[in-house]
Amino acid sequence: MKKIILIITFCIIASNLFSLNYEKVIKNSKANKEYNNGDYKKAEELYKQNSIKYPDDSKIHFNLGDAYYKNKQYDKAIAGYQNSIKDETVDKSNVFYNIGDAYFQKEDYQKALEAYKNSIILNSNNKDAKYNYELTKQYLQMQKQKQNQQNQNQDSKKDNKKQKQDQKQDQKQKQEQQDKQKSQDDEKKNQSEQEEGEDRKQEAQQSNEKLKQAERILEAMQREEDKNQKEKMKKLLKKERIKSVKKNW
Repeated sequence: MKKIILIITFCIIASNLFSLNYEKVIKNSKANKEYNNGDYKKAEELYKQNSIKYPDDSKIHFNLGDAYYKNKQYDKAIAGYQNSIKDETVDKSNVFYNIGDAYFQKEDYQKALEAYKNSIILNSNNKDAKYNYELTKQYLQMQKQKQNQQNQNQDSKKDNKKQKQDQKQDQKQKQEQQDKQKSQDDEKKNQSEQEEGEDRKQEAQQSNEKLKQAERILEAMQREEDKNQKEKMKKLLKKERIKSVKKNW
């Protein structure tokens, strides 16, 4: 009786395992078909369903990484490839090669170079990895040159901006100095005009004083002359009176 129960239990487990494996194979087969037909979005959905249900199946993660790559989801593709690399039965050289391709598409040439290098170390006969490694070195060099040129351009723009700011500051200082000098000149001019006005005022006052003094002198002279003239007239009149009263006896 115990043997019968064990046999039945084994059969149930085997049946379930077969059912699960069959479901996985069927879904993976459908995903492969969609992938080969170019419907990478549908393939991604099917691979993803299998990866959730069978998280330890590295080949499913690898296929999911390929679907992500075709859909230009490079970060997810890298994650899928990295999950697949945990299985020792997987061709790691091929996995690193695909990781290198994903980084290359992201223009992260340094990490792509490292991935291709790991692929070559694991399989020295991987010609595609060698080719991509050399190509990526060239792209990395061009990227660095471009970055250096951009940095130089930015530095040049900063220098030009600073130079313009310095020129603007110099012009501002010169203008301030000119305004200050003009203000000082205007103040000196106003002060000079005020002093000249005071001088002219004093000269006019002195001239008026001299004129008045001259008029007073003339008036005094005129009065003196009139006085002398009167005296002369008196004397003449006195003489006349004397002559007029003289009698001839």
